[in-house]
Amino acid sequence: MNRHQTLTKSKHIDSTCVGGAVVVFAKCPLPGTSKTRLSALLGADGAASLARAMLSDILVSLSESPQLKNTLKVLMYAPGTKSGESTMIGLLQSLNLSHQTENAYCADTHQQSIDACNSMDFDGWLLLPMLSTDGNTNAHQQSKSDLTSTTLGDKLIDALERSRRLLKRRKQYDQDNNNNNNNNNNDAVLFLGMDSPELPIKEIVHGLQIAHGKSNIGKAHLCPADDGGYGLLSVPHHAPSSCIFTGVRWSTSLTAVSQLKALSDSNVDVSVGRLMHDIDEAGDVQKLAMRLAQGDKRKTQVHDVLTEYSSGIIASDTAKPNCYRTMQTLVDLGVLLINGDDTKQHTVNSELFDKDS
Repeated sequence: MNRHQTLTKSKHIDSTCVGGAVVVFAKCPLPGTSKTRLSALLGADGAASLARAMLSDILVSLSESPQLKNTLKVLMYAPGTKSGESTMIGLLQSLNLSHQTENAYCADTHQQSIDACNSMDFDGWLLLPMLSTDGNTNAHQQSKSDLTSTTLGDKLIDALERSRRLLKRRKQYDQDNNNNNNNNNNDAVLFLGMDSPELPIKEIVHGLQIAHGKSNIGKAHLCPADDGGYGLLSVPHHAPSSCIFTGVRWSTSLTAVSQLKALSDSNVDVSVGRLMHDIDEAGDVQKLAMRLAQGDKRKTQVHDVLTEYSSGIIASDTAKPNCYRTMQTLVDLGVLLINGDDTKQHTVNSELFDKDS
């Protein structure tokens, strides 16, 4: 399936709710540890603020998408410590997003009682600590866990296996409570990072659907990033967790290519979707600001035209991009400048990047 076919098919599934699980891999947005390569441009606090805004937009977009209403949402955080848990709880609370921590349920099926399963909030975010370097997944016992390239494959394997167990438990929950929700038969797991705030919801929905497939025979779906990595990967239920991340060359220009090879070597068919944009370097921030400023102008023009002919056409302020927290943070940091008295028009502060270079 080529890119055109993938995106064309996505256009026909907007009104469809899908099941499966979306797992967001996220590093706690803290000064000095988050987006450190942006510190020279934005300062440590500014880099952390941008990381927090990007992650916030991702979490809110996923939560508010009607297509993902029946999708299990997992926030896999690092460091997977008690402090990391507190940071992520505070972020979700600031966004008014419901959540449950690992203490509210047991991640391992054999520890889970029926009563505890019935108390789970499958509509909110499930907070899971990322696998630590010593193999621990208990947030109260970990001392260190991070998103390092040397252990990323192990973390993805662990996240895939734990997410699959959660999906099985939700299916059992529906059976015990006579909930006839066919969407929860979807066992696909889709991984997202926190570096691409311009979230492609249609691509996510398509990835979950294609991984589920007809007659439960699905294929993987990967969206490459412009730096050679990838920003999205959906995995079908039959993909062997122990093999599909073997040999992947993390944090290189060959990450996406080597991931495709690992899937192919594991006899997992894969389709390739749209290009995504990771925000890691100063140049990435400049390009992001340019895209948001241009998109803001286009949406403002559409908003003005429609409002002129019929004020009842628009139910919400379409001039706001779906990553408006990121955009507001770029304004606060002086990356984006407001054009005069028109708060809907922005330009990129080119002097900031000239100074950085």
